[in-house]
Amino acid sequence: MSLSRRKRSDKRPTDQATNPAPVGGGHQGRWTRIIIAAVVIALIAGTIGFFAYQQYVAPYRLVVITADDTNIRMDYFLKRITLAGEVDPISMLTQLTEEQIIILGAPQYGIEVSPEEIDETLKTMFLGDSESFSESEFKEWYRQSLNESELSDTEYRDILAIGLLSSRLHRYLAERVPTVAEQVQIHIIFVETFKEAEEARARWDAGEDFGDLARELSLDEITGEQGGELGWFPQGGTLNPEVEFAAFSLATGNVSQPITFVGEEATPQGEPVSAILGYYIIKVSDKAAARELDEASLNAIKSNALAEWISVERGKHTVKWHGFNNGFDSYTDAWIRFQMAKP
Repeated sequence: MSLSRRKRSDKRPTDQATNPAPVGGGHQGRWTRIIIAAVVIALIAGTIGFFAYQQYVAPYRLVVITADDTNIRMDYFLKRITLAGEVDPISMLTQLTEEQIIILGAPQYGIEVSPEEIDETLKTMFLGDSESFSESEFKEWYRQSLNESELSDTEYRDILAIGLLSSRLHRYLAERVPTVAEQVQIHIIFVETFKEAEEARARWDAGEDFGDLARELSLDEITGEQGGELGWFPQGGTLNPEVEFAAFSLATGNVSQPITFVGEEATPQGEPVSAILGYYIIKVSDKAAARELDEASLNAIKSNALAEWISVERGKHTVKWHGFNNGFDSYTDAWIRFQMAKP
């Protein structure tokens, strides 16, 4: 009897060691597996979401232009390219930058556009040849205009505002263009090759008359017949920029080195491309510190008044172009062109 009790007593520690799990241990293991699976799913979803954001959201939020404290994002940039039609990204960067310079600079002259003026412009656009319209018709037209342009109400109105600002600023500046300016009188010889231009200048340097050389050599028949005389010109007029720079740099009676004339010519496919069309040499025949502008020169300066103002005003502001890598690089340009090519 005593031996039997001892055997039962000896088994108990063995049984306890074989089945150590507490009551409810199976439920705890199942919850642990569920939590781990949830964490894995969350990590996978987060990774997918991150890459989706990087591909489908982040590029459109990229700031492409900063002008002082104003930012222009890629999504708006793409909208403006779409509205403009076939325009390359650099041209749109330039246009939007100039718009921001106008927005920043126009108020110094008291030039502003009110919300009421934008409303009037919208109604004028809608009215066309009609004499009257209902408010419901106007609202429906405006709704369709927003849908077609894919612009928000604020974006649409901002574009109208910059148009009005530009027009008013241009008029303001043109009205204040001086009618008297420093001018130069120039004669030119236009030839086909750089070598021909060098030879023409060498003959003048050797003592031949510039007018006689122009009549003999110049491909520009009109000025050639007049001994190369082109006329009097102020800065910011209608002269080719390279010719203008040389003319105002030369002393009276001197002749320039050959100046490359770059223009456009058509490819076999009919597309315009930049090309060297010839070479100038110019002679400054006379100079005047203050000479009355002729009508053509005055109108040319008035037409360029806004562009000249923007060129000067831009230096007063902090303007930067941005891209996906180092500034607005070739990759950014290619990405934009790819987006615009999508159906």
